[in-house]
Amino acid sequence: MIYSELLKLAIVKSRLSLSEISGELKEFGFSADKTYLSKLQNGRIPPASNKLNEALADILNVDALELKVAAYREKIPKDVLEKLIS
Repeated sequence: MIYSELLKLAIVKSRLSLSEISGELKEFGFSADKTYLSKLQNGRIPPASNKLNEALADILNVDALELKVAAYREKIPKDVLEKLIS
């Protein structure tokens, strides 16, 4: 599953609004507003950093490693990813 789909599913399952998630992220030291979160879950911007994904995973009660792996799949150039897989 691609990062944005994974994040969107986690947000839906959490039943938290983007504003609520943004508020909880502030407690982790992040200033990610609901517009940024919306762009992440809709795939309009590249996946979040490891630290932000860890905070999101904690808030959304999902596996942080799963979010980070999905993010890396999209960030790693295709030729490098193919070499890693083979």
